[in-house]
Amino acid sequence: MKKTIWLILSFILFSGSVKAYVNYDIIDYLIDATIVENGDLQVKELIVLDGEFHGYIRDILYQNTNLNSNSNSFSNNDIYNAKGITEMKIYAKEVENEISYNTFEEIFIPLTKVYYESEAKNTNYIENSISNGKSYKMYYESTGKPIAYLLSYKIKSAVVLHQDIAELYWTFIGDGFDDKINNLQIKVHLPNEDNSDLFRYWAHGDIAGIINKTDNKTVLATMKSLAKNNPVDLRITFDKSLIRDSTYLNSTQEQALPKILETEIKRAQKREEEIRFAQKIYQIVKIVSITFLLILLAWWIYVYLKYDKEYKSTFKNQYNREFIEDYNVEVIDYLMKGSITPNAMAASIMNLIYKKNIKVEEIKDNSKTKNYRFTLVNRDGVNDTEDVLLDFLFENVGKQNTFTTKDLNNYASSSSTYMTFQSKYSNWLNCVRKDGERQEFYEKNGIPIVGGIFLLLIAVLISFLVFYYHINYLLGYLVFPISLIYMIYSLMIKKRTKKGNEHYVRWLAFKKFLKDFGNFSEKELPEIVLWEKYLVYATIFGLAKEVEKSMNTKISEYPAYYNNSYIYFPDYHIANHLTIIVNNSISSANTTALRDSKSPSGNGLGGGFSSGSGFGGGGGGGRGF
Repeated sequence: MKKTIWLILSFILFSGSVKAYVNYDIIDYLIDATIVENGDLQVKELIVLDGEFHGYIRDILYQNTNLNSNSNSFSNNDIYNAKGITEMKIYAKEVENEISYNTFEEIFIPLTKVYYESEAKNTNYIENSISNGKSYKMYYESTGKPIAYLLSYKIKSAVVLHQDIAELYWTFIGDGFDDKINNLQIKVHLPNEDNSDLFRYWAHGDIAGIINKTDNKTVLATMKSLAKNNPVDLRITFDKSLIRDSTYLNSTQEQALPKILETEIKRAQKREEEIRFAQKIYQIVKIVSITFLLILLAWWIYVYLKYDKEYKSTFKNQYNREFIEDYNVEVIDYLMKGSITPNAMAASIMNLIYKKNIKVEEIKDNSKTKNYRFTLVNRDGVNDTEDVLLDFLFENVGKQNTFTTKDLNNYASSSSTYMTFQSKYSNWLNCVRKDGERQEFYEKNGIPIVGGIFLLLIAVLISFLVFYYHINYLLGYLVFPISLIYMIYSLMIKKRTKKGNEHYVRWLAFKKFLKDFGNFSEKELPEIVLWEKYLVYATIFGLAKEVEKSMNTKISEYPAYYNNSYIYFPDYHIANHLTIIVNNSISSANTTALRDSKSPSGNGLGGGFSSGSGFGGGGGGGRGF
């Protein structure tokens, strides 16, 4: 019952996590704003998302709390705050054609306003009041095609009147946008044409933006890409006679244009400094990236030649029939693979049988699966690692110096003993690994790793400059991933010593000999007294089944060579059977551990943008859901 409840809860949680998953891009963001004759600002926004999402949340502020109420400055003054947001209408639709300002004129599906989350569904929206603004949660799910959200609303009393000019200073993209915006375009229209030199315009935000006048009543600001949480505002001055009704507008008694020009000239100068600085950073990153990648390439080649490329072996033969007696059979696994596999335990048991430390006999019963009994005869000539294995098999798995293959499998899969099995098996693995390390088969690769860490740290610094300063340079982006690839490579280096490689090549030729055992003629094969020893080594190489088959075939072909002195193995199939049993036992222990772990436990005049954005009225942000 508990497991059923757990599964139901897991399904609900999983379903909820799937539903909440969002992954999208804002591929277009177009704003079309018109200054009304009474000083209001009529705004239309087109937000186009592509990806997976359930809707979008747009926060719109009509007042900026960062502005100073006691300031006489024309760069940070709360006179630019508006009075409210009205006449909100929201629409949505799938889009297939290229997005432009003509898209505003297409037919959209109107979203219906609801008041509670529980009521909301596709084609609905919820309006919530937030500090100095409103938040709109729009429900229109992705369908595999880009979705466009169209918002139409009015900002009340957005224009400020001065003695000499009228001014709009408005933050269209606030610092609350949690998304990167691609293809941002902001178009602002005056109430009527202004042919005077009072018509000036500036934009503030990312220095990569551009603002220009398209005619005598319209300006257009464009940005190919805007980083998240990066505000953008526009400032426009124009003839105040274009405003017919100033009853509710903020106003000053200042001759504002000269002071605004002074402020914007300083900002433009700062922007020029930023551009020059960015150009310097670009050149620095370019030179450093190229130099770094060349050094990395040269270091990589050096590391490969010195720390990775294997030594040449003196052994040139295709086959090798000779044993290397320097270490036990299980150590070969460490040499050949750099790790210890279950085959090593099966091979070690086979070797103990071959050395007559263990006696094995088949248990005859009605079972379809073969079952063997292993009896400990003596411990003569065993090493410390073999002692650990014998203790494990005959004192934990078995009793009274015997165990069976069925005992081994049951001990590994039982909930009461699998942990002991894993612990004893791990202890034996560590012993084999230490035996292998004492043979000094592998060289140390500390220098390549230290070099990799050093290069990766430099790559992080270069990447920081690239992303912090938005430097669009391909090699700058490649520095970190290439360094990371090298770091992973250096960690994986496992070069054999001269001795290790010599042994590796000989054992490889020995493995090939065992694999082709059945293809050799009688004269080419070693004397039959060695066949059982070959079977031990076939086990470590995972060739027990093939070699057993070949040996049995040869025995049937040459019965004269078989005699009772070679019956310590009950039959040649024991190697393959033992390999399967050991592999299954280790797998069963791991499966039982996994099962138990998952059980419930109760637990200006055109050009670029200037610096200093976000000081106009308004603001806000957005995010998908």
